Amino acid sequence: MNPMRSGERINDRYRIEQQIGSGGMANVYRAHDEILNRTVAIKVLRSEFSHNEQFIRRFEREAHAATSLNHPNIVAIYDVGDERDIYYIVMEHVDGMTLKQYLQEEYISVDEALRIMGQICDAIDHAHANRIIHRDIKPQNMMIDQSGNVKVTDFGIAVAMSNATLTHTMSVLGSVHYFSPEQARGKFADEKSDIYSLGAVLYELVTGRVPFIGETPVAVALQHLQDDPIRPMDLNPNIPQALENCIMQALAKSPGARHTSVAAFKKDCMTALDPERANEPKRLSTEQDAFDQTLVMSPVVPDEPNVKEAPEQPVAPSEPETANPKPKRKKKWWLWLLLLFLLIGGGIGAYVIADEMSRAVVPDVVGMTNDEATTELETAGFVVEATERASDNIAAGDVISQTPQAGRKPKRGTTVTIVVSAGKETVAMPDVEGLSQSAAERTLKDLDFADIEIQSEASETVDSGDVISQSIAPDNEVVPSEETVTLVVSTGSNKVELANLAGYTFEEATTYAEQNSLKIVKRDEYSTSVPANQIIRQLPTAGTAVDPGTELTVIVSQGVEPTDVSIEREVNVEIDPPAEGEEPVALDVVIRTVDARGEVEVLRDKITETTTYSYTLVIAPDEVGTATIEVDGEVVRTDTVTYAQAKDSQ
Repeated sequence: MNPMRSGERINDRYRIEQQIGSGGMANVYRAHDEILNRTVAIKVLRSEFSHNEQFIRRFEREAHAATSLNHPNIVAIYDVGDERDIYYIVMEHVDGMTLKQYLQEEYISVDEALRIMGQICDAIDHAHANRIIHRDIKPQNMMIDQSGNVKVTDFGIAVAMSNATLTHTMSVLGSVHYFSPEQARGKFADEKSDIYSLGAVLYELVTGRVPFIGETPVAVALQHLQDDPIRPMDLNPNIPQALENCIMQALAKSPGARHTSVAAFKKDCMTALDPERANEPKRLSTEQDAFDQTLVMSPVVPDEPNVKEAPEQPVAPSEPETANPKPKRKKKWWLWLLLLFLLIGGGIGAYVIADEMSRAVVPDVVGMTNDEATTELETAGFVVEATERASDNIAAGDVISQTPQAGRKPKRGTTVTIVVSAGKETVAMPDVEGLSQSAAERTLKDLDFADIEIQSEASETVDSGDVISQSIAPDNEVVPSEETVTLVVSTGSNKVELANLAGYTFEEATTYAEQNSLKIVKRDEYSTSVPANQIIRQLPTAGTAVDPGTELTVIVSQGVEPTDVSIEREVNVEIDPPAEGEEPVALDVVIRTVDARGEVEVLRDKITETTTYSYTLVIAPDEVGTATIEVDGEVVRTDTVTYAQAKDSQ
């Protein structure tokens, strides 16, 4: 079976959406559980293994091992099954990235590293409590969700423990950068092996690099067996001595020298920042593997000769014998033994001297040019083999690394392999058109592109959120660290199919219009059937497909039309009569009303004597009507009438 396509279904329940991962024996897809209406991740055994009983058993073992674990820091398993030779595991979908990706994208402080490690320890400790060893602990098998929570996954090579022993596999699986020495030797992996791997992960969290770096997995495995890693404090001065002590103990070659349990390891690293451990001295390693121990031999003591001598008969000595007694003949066995030791020691010494003379110290050539490094090594008596590797940081032609490392003392004539920078690596521009924006960005971030810019564009053919086009054509050779990629992402179709807004409130209709980029226009209308503030009808009608920015007119009910009340009012404008002999004074009179009709100037007049005027106020329900009388520009009276007063006057 080829990789599953979007839209395919498993068990008539899980609809495949997109492939999100791939491993040696399985592919991982994001899918939708159509029964429980949730997003899940499905691990599907590769088709080439679907008829291999060994792989099927191993795949099923993963499912059964993981289903026995229930912990917030372990990816939950929901379902296991097979159909049509498709073997699958349905698990919790974590919206985030692997810890390895997180390390590549984010700066990790010591505090953040310990927060993350605490959650990982809780997950592995829970597995150990359930007699499950993970055996493949590495940042690639840990997910960081959007809230920063860690979830451990991939118990695919986890092994259930019996009371007496551990099931053992001779396969070297997982990433060699996090392997324990006993795993590298093909020996049993137990809880102590997981502790070593946890130490390697914590080393990377606080230093930004793995404990050992080599050109091949074999080279890295040999370093796990033979070498001590660079002290973490030499790589990151912010690491306290107490934390370095914890890491180096977890990375001890001998399992017996490591922490007694994951809980003990967690306590050691979680308390490393406590004030009482501020002046903790450097721990000196006391471990000693069996094959490294010095044998102490007992001294050689010769046996006494087993000879019985006849008793001497007393004889009277002669005078000369008495004067010069003949000395007894002493046994010379010790001389022969001494000579033997001298011969053996001389031979060993000669061998050691000859061996020492045949060896030379490997010079440090990292950073030299290829020619300089070759001359240096050949002068020291070594054979040089150079390979090239792209590098973003090392200038072309300079040495990136060497094997054996500087300071080693192999025999002259040994081949020293140097890795020479070929300059910045070019890669073929991936084709991300049609992928979701998040998947496309993840693909480009994994290749370390300098920047990713997003532009939005409507499309009638590309689903909303998927990439329409990319600024760099697929398969073009590029140096990612020097390139900015622009992705044009679909916002979906420009057309908006109008919903039926009848019965919506005007506020709800306004929200709908904003969400769909429409302009809303309100028209009021009385209605005997639709409650006030609810929409009676709309233009364009429901179901019409319109462009963004289209005017959406909604006719909103004002409720039942009320009846206005009219009231006649009078006002007497008085003028004092003129003094005898004086001319009467003419005054300007203006009457204005504000009522249901709005603001109206009822009259404007000029009078020389007291005059009575009448005017009408039209008052709407729950409103008031007001009249103002001005004489020569000054308000001399204000007449206010409520709807109730006008109603009562009728």
